[in-house]
Amino acid sequence: MIHEYAVDPALLCDKERFRYLTEHFGVHKGRLISRYPKRWKRLVYKGVAELSEMQRKWIEDRLATIDEKMVKRKSEWIEGQGWLNNAEFEHTRRPFHAILAMANPSERDYILTDDDLDEEALLWKVESEITVSRSPQALASAVAPLLRISRKIFFIDPYIDPYKPRSRKTLEAFLRACLVNRPSNIQLARIEFHTKYREEIGHFFSECERQFPKIVPTGYTLRILRWEEKQGGDGFHNRYILTERGGIRFTWGLDAGSPAQTDDLSLCQPEVYKMRWNQFFGDQPAFDLKEDFEIAGKKHINT
Repeated sequence: MIHEYAVDPALLCDKERFRYLTEHFGVHKGRLISRYPKRWKRLVYKGVAELSEMQRKWIEDRLATIDEKMVKRKSEWIEGQGWLNNAEFEHTRRPFHAILAMANPSERDYILTDDDLDEEALLWKVESEITVSRSPQALASAVAPLLRISRKIFFIDPYIDPYKPRSRKTLEAFLRACLVNRPSNIQLARIEFHTKYREEIGHFFSECERQFPKIVPTGYTLRILRWEEKQGGDGFHNRYILTERGGIRFTWGLDAGSPAQTDDLSLCQPEVYKMRWNQFFGDQPAFDLKEDFEIAGKKHINT
């Protein structure tokens, strides 16, 4: 659903190619540019030095705002080997979805060149909507690429129920996915669950205090906010995972289902993402906040 691509800095040293490539990256596109190596941007800046001042300035201005389309990677680099040789070695260590390069002299099936960038090409084509099993593991696996690159993660589901194992099990799987294989240079700073205030769930806070420390990782806190719909306002029905990087919509919900059940997950497009973000985190939330509390974690997770 969201994939990491190694992109040869030399590919960005042409205005039209820069435009095409960057327009096809971003969380909502399902593709992210790997910051490989760590000085990837500097390599692009170096490559455009010989262009005309107008083209160079055009690329540099846009390169300065490209971070939202990128993902950090802790990687290795061998001086003197060149970008493609290093990328191929890095791919054997921890695979990219694909490598985008100026050429493919060794005819590797995981390397794409300009001529291969077709929406029907297997490694370039990305599904913005997928169907997955409603098992905790399948749901968490589908969203893990977004969770582990995000610093602020917000689970949004009006029907979380701390009394029900199917709610707790998926939350536990999501929280584990936030940490496993997380790049060491991306700190997880905030985890929240936003849900609807429902009077029929008695002793909600005390049950959360009893159940959730066992599934929230040690060293982290889960903030839980319960919202009430405003009279005449929007309904609180849809389910999402939102982060500062983007969002994923769940058609059914964030809880687990029976073995035969599936759910449709889709990447939020920018306007939808912005609207839903503002409903909870804007200056004027769409709902009234009824409860707000934190649960400290006690579960050890081996990352």
